[in-house]
Amino acid sequence: MYKGHRYIDADSHVLEPPDMWEKYLEQKYRRWAPIHAVGYRGDPPGFYLKIKIGGSVMPNFQMPELVQMPGLEDAYGEYMRRGFGPDCYQTALDRTGMDYMVLYPTIGLYATAVPGLTPEVAAAYRRAYNNWLFDFCKAAGPRLIGVGSVDLRDPVEAAHEARRCVRELGFKAITFNPEPVNDVALHERYYDPLWQAASELGVPMGVHVAGGTALHQVGTDYFPQWGDGRGLCAFTIGNMIACLSFIGGGILERFPDLKVVFLESGAGWPAFWLERIQAGVQGANRGGKVYGLRKSPVEYFQKQCFIAADPDDPGIAQVAAVVGDDNIVTATDFGHMEGKGYIHALDEILALELPAGTKRKIMWDNPARLYNLN
Repeated sequence: MYKGHRYIDADSHVLEPPDMWEKYLEQKYRRWAPIHAVGYRGDPPGFYLKIKIGGSVMPNFQMPELVQMPGLEDAYGEYMRRGFGPDCYQTALDRTGMDYMVLYPTIGLYATAVPGLTPEVAAAYRRAYNNWLFDFCKAAGPRLIGVGSVDLRDPVEAAHEARRCVRELGFKAITFNPEPVNDVALHERYYDPLWQAASELGVPMGVHVAGGTALHQVGTDYFPQWGDGRGLCAFTIGNMIACLSFIGGGILERFPDLKVVFLESGAGWPAFWLERIQAGVQGANRGGKVYGLRKSPVEYFQKQCFIAADPDDPGIAQVAAVVGDDNIVTATDFGHMEGKGYIHALDEILALELPAGTKRKIMWDNPARLYNLN
């Protein structure tokens, strides 16, 4: 608790160790094991990330081998020297006053985002990551909340893994990269087994992309080597496209108990995008019904969707004005270099010009409802 407030960080990140595949990938798949490195090093420290799968190396745009940014030493220097293990997350929770961190992947965001990967091998990668994450969370204690990861190539297998993650591993959400892996649009019924499983399990689907994947990433054709351009397109526009499929494509209509959270994309776009889905091109359908849907896009979002905002995101007020304040959570991105402001996250939320009740909702009530944390 911090200054009388409880807080759930809705999207933090683990930094997977390089021997994760050696220890957790099933023996029969070891010859296809990824090679990766991620973390911080140097003085002053910088962030490094690289993963190689077959002939694909990611991130696949131009970037320095070591990305330095002011404030990384203060934010992560101690954790870097301690190896960014489970104990570091416990320390971060205690120092910041956060109650829970919900853990999403780093290398896992890239692990199946390559062409030519078979559904069987992709599923094996996901099982390995999920088993490693289970052990990580177990070592860290109950304040770290695991999120299982699935691949879209085989929705039946993904549904099976989602059930294992929730029922056997105790994870509170399932995440996936929404980039197409098999030329089947996200809203096609091909993926319904996965949405059905998540609905039955009562856990949200976390839409989380990565910058610089090798698989149909939004913005690649426009910015093949410009990392900032690729990242902005992938995270924000990629989530907007996924939202269009979930709402306009009828997924939420077919699965009224399914919950979805859009992560790391900024908070402001739902205020514009939901109206545009309703209105159509040039506002031609404004005031009308969206074909195939019984409710308006805003109503689907209010009932089934959440948006994860930066702690100081001005878009929070925009979404609250258009959609309401029951669908907003906040996330620090702890672990990633962009998340170095986690130290001040709670003060930034409390400084927002919002009603006290809204702040309480986005800090605790909403993420507790999203992730089923009592």
